[in-house]
Amino acid sequence: MKEIKEYIKSSAVVGFDESGLYCNKRLDWAWIAQTIYYTLLFRANGRGSKVLADKFGDSLERMTAVTDRHSAYFALRFLNHQVCLAHLLRELQYLSELNTEQEWSGKVTSLFREAIHERNANPNDVIDKVSWIERLDNLLKQNIEGLGKKFITFKKGLVKCRDYIFSFLENPMIPSDNNGSERGIRKLKIKLKNSCTFRSDFGADAFLELHSIVETAKKHDKTPYNAIQALFKV
Repeated sequence: MKEIKEYIKSSAVVGFDESGLYCNKRLDWAWIAQTIYYTLLFRANGRGSKVLADKFGDSLERMTAVTDRHSAYFALRFLNHQVCLAHLLRELQYLSELNTEQEWSGKVTSLFREAIHERNANPNDVIDKVSWIERLDNLLKQNIEGLGKKFITFKKGLVKCRDYIFSFLENPMIPSDNNGSERGIRKLKIKLKNSCTFRSDFGADAFLELHSIVETAKKHDKTPYNAIQALFKV
């Protein structure tokens, strides 16, 4: 686990996510930090920025973080940031269904999808994001006051994170979404859906550590069985 942590601390692009975890009748939080090669899950008693600051220290300043829009991530001094476009597209889909007569959410959706297509069509290119931000700014300048509070709130959210929406265009190593982190933490959610809770801190930590090792092994084309078996040979 220490080696996985050190590898992640030295990685240039890291995806983060967090999810509630009931343990011994107490709400804790499970955190995930993952790259294309390593996965680290760990438990904390909160979901604030201090958790990551304490865990990773100054290494955060050398990372590009791929996250959702949880405020804790934006209180940290990352080298760069990429907001998960999959999250934004889901919110835009909701807005489009909420008001089928307006066109604003559809235009923003089209812009994001076009940017993703541009990256997919040119997977190794460094693409200048300036023109994409300008197009987004033109949409953000539109008056949508009449569309309701949820539209206004979403628009304000985009304004706050506008600089981190198209980071993936300028660096081919940065994904446009945080799906890898969501997949990495999914087995925990399935576990809690079935059992609702962990009965002890030891059990929760053991689950997260084993899951970290198994997921890391799979990223190196190793079987979970061999990864767990190797632990008993140490």
